[in-house]
Amino acid sequence: MTLLDFLSPSRCEPGTTTSPLRRALGATDSAVVHDLWPDGTVEIRGDLDLVVPRDGEELVRLTPRRGFLFTGGDPADVVARLREVGVLAYDATGALAGIAIEGEQLMRRLTDLDLDGLPAAGPLLSRVTGIFLRDEGERFRVYVPQELAHDVAVAVLDAASGLPNTGVRLKPDPGQSGVQPNPGVRLKPDPGQSGVQPNAGVRLQPEPDDPQADRAS
Repeated sequence: MTLLDFLSPSRCEPGTTTSPLRRALGATDSAVVHDLWPDGTVEIRGDLDLVVPRDGEELVRLTPRRGFLFTGGDPADVVARLREVGVLAYDATGALAGIAIEGEQLMRRLTDLDLDGLPAAGPLLSRVTGIFLRDEGERFRVYVPQELAHDVAVAVLDAASGLPNTGVRLKPDPGQSGVQPNPGVRLKPDPGQSGVQPNAGVRLQPEPDDPQADRAS
């Protein structure tokens, strides 16, 4: 039986994998938004009634024959176990990025889903499809495609920074000491001018019947 171990970050050499959210959330000191890497995620296709989650595992049913199993163990081992019961299973840990979000008010800024009806799959920020889970209290987990994860995390931080008592502050551009209106926009002076004057470098052509045009010719 082929298990496709090369899809599993857990089977890679230590230090050769990293979170797709490292740049967006690596320097964020906040309990409101944080990275869930490398929580195990297994995609399942087939008869989901054959899947019996163990301790530390959570099954999310998207359709009667497609779902995801989130595990705190080695997802490669979970894949092997699930295939033995007759379903197709793949380690999706490297395909999805997980973000933990604290606060129902913030979540209502991010999705129109019924937060009392989770887990579910649906729109995040109106454009990205994510898998939503709710833990105890107002703690949520959202899993999105890893190739979109950085931009999603930045947008989540932006939404959180507009709420009081979140402790989230947007990081300034490292190359800027301060933000100015229209930064980096400068008018280029005429090469023959030492400074920029009103209408610098602009010369009007005289009208053909202008006496000055006759003298110029």
